[in-house]
Amino acid sequence: MAARRSSNQRPVSVAPLGRLKVYEISEAELERFEAEGERLTSGSPGQVHLSFALALLPAGLTVLITLQTVEIKNERIYYGYWIAFWMLSVQGLIALVQWGMASVRWWKTSDSIKILVQGIRSRMPEGQGISDTVNGPGQGEESSS
Repeated sequence: MAARRSSNQRPVSVAPLGRLKVYEISEAELERFEAEGERLTSGSPGQVHLSFALALLPAGLTVLITLQTVEIKNERIYYGYWIAFWMLSVQGLIALVQWGMASVRWWKTSDSIKILVQGIRSRMPEGQGISDTVNGPGQGEESSS
């Protein structure tokens, strides 16, 4: 007798795979995947430095253009502009250098997932591996109720 579908079940179509390879992973490898996933979702560690650099350098350039194009008669205001220019420019350049260093560090360590996956895949024996046939839906025995 064929199994009856309850009112909340929906028909499912399954497209069979030609061959399915199953890789076993250890708990430590799974934790490394999770840690790398969290690291990748948070973005590059230098992103904050780049944001500061992109904000400070145009501000410094604006102050420099102001100093070059406007005649400031009051010496106190003139020197205030120069101090502001140098502070913004130096902080922006420092942030840009920090972003560059953090990006290089991130780029060097970004292959860790690729190396982990290659290690897991290398455990598959040459050729077929362990062969086993699994019946998909609609194949083999029918369930009865």
